Amino acid sequence: MTLKQLRYLVSVAETGSLAAAADELFVSQTAVSLALTQLEAALGVQLAIRRKSKGSVLTPAGATVAARARGILREASELGSVAGDLQGELSGTFRVGCYRAYSSRIIPEMVQYFAENHPNVDLAFEEGSSTELQAQMVDGTLDACFILRGHVLSHSSFEPIAAVVPKVLLSAHHPLASQGTVSFKDLAGFPAVLSDVKPAGTLVEAMIRSMGFQPDVRWRSSSTETIRSMVGRGLAYSVLLSIWPGPTSQEGLPLVLKDIAEPVPENAFGLAYPAGLGPTRKINELLAFGRENFSAF
Repeated sequence: MTLKQLRYLVSVAETGSLAAAADELFVSQTAVSLALTQLEAALGVQLAIRRKSKGSVLTPAGATVAARARGILREASELGSVAGDLQGELSGTFRVGCYRAYSSRIIPEMVQYFAENHPNVDLAFEEGSSTELQAQMVDGTLDACFILRGHVLSHSSFEPIAAVVPKVLLSAHHPLASQGTVSFKDLAGFPAVLSDVKPAGTLVEAMIRSMGFQPDVRWRSSSTETIRSMVGRGLAYSVLLSIWPGPTSQEGLPLVLKDIAEPVPENAFGLAYPAGLGPTRKINELLAFGRENFSAF
């Protein structure tokens, strides 16, 4: 088994055919096919089904091996940065994900921080749902991701950065806006707009129902700014963790964030990385960056 064979398998998995993989790797299609055949012989399993004119389909075993191969190739690529790391310089590729609801807040500052303090790190980022990002950590395409503790899956380790508590977002002109705290009992009869990004929206609804209330979820959106703008217009209330980026919507309409009268579970914003692997120096640096810049979420 060789790294080249694993690299060819991953390329077939990502492009969907031997021909496309060959084009991506700048080799012949015969070379790709031979590498897969050799890898299948070494492992004793069929990895791909070759279909003329219809591309190639990985078998279940092939998909499993490809996922592990991404991690192996990632670790192999990191070897090139070992010398710099030993000298105290971070270098090499670093792929970081961020839960989409907070990516506009986290990613620009993170990119600037690494560009200024660790210019030898080739930083790439990905935005998505917590579930999508953790799946990418499993298949080796991400090294770490910023998510909420309530979204952490069993195959991820998690380090908290900031404690966060769900709160009610209202228009400043809402009838309940002047109250110190807001009860979901008082919100009965008012429509809600919640996130439809999984699992955030379903967790918020489950939290409200666990308190004995049934929210009137009239609308859902994957965009936090869309939610904030709808609340600003007085069309609905929402439940968010922060009023960031400020107390007005993009349209300039005033917003207020209110504590919930009922007991609510505390959550945390933090950094997840693959379980069973100790945090690398890059992950520790990313964690230090997060705690320095986002402790007040």
